[in-house]
Amino acid sequence: CHHLPGITRSCIHHRRNLRIKCLQCFLRESISQCWVFGGGTKLTVLGQPKASPSVTLFPPSSEELETNKATLVCTITDFYPGVVTVDWKADGTPVTQGMETTQPSKQSNNKYMASSYLTLTAKAWERHSSYSCQVTHEGHTVEKSLSRADCS
Repeated sequence: CHHLPGITRSCIHHRRNLRIKCLQCFLRESISQCWVFGGGTKLTVLGQPKASPSVTLFPPSSEELETNKATLVCTITDFYPGVVTVDWKADGTPVTQGMETTQPSKQSNNKYMASSYLTLTAKAWERHSSYSCQVTHEGHTVEKSLSRADCS
């Protein structure tokens, strides 16, 4: 990638059999630009320092539980660059259904925010004693947990 102005060879990593099929880079001053190319490799050009996310986990409301639904909300704020993955656990076991995570959106401070939701039935909520939201950003994981007993 030496022929692309502003991009160095260290930007691109070849792993296993990954081949870069297409690469288009345009840089703007102080703005993070991001492209997906090849086999799904994401290239992010940083325009500001990295920032770890702040994570908060909210239990379902008592009003919602009365309707036999339970939605846990995990808010993820103030992170940069704008890429995170979210995993949910119930009693330490990975949850595989009922999760939805929003695409990160830019905040007024040029950092990013996202939300993740775990939707359960009220009975499923009562089946487990603890829930956790795990957010991975730049290889580091932040986990927030709540105990159902603390939510009564």
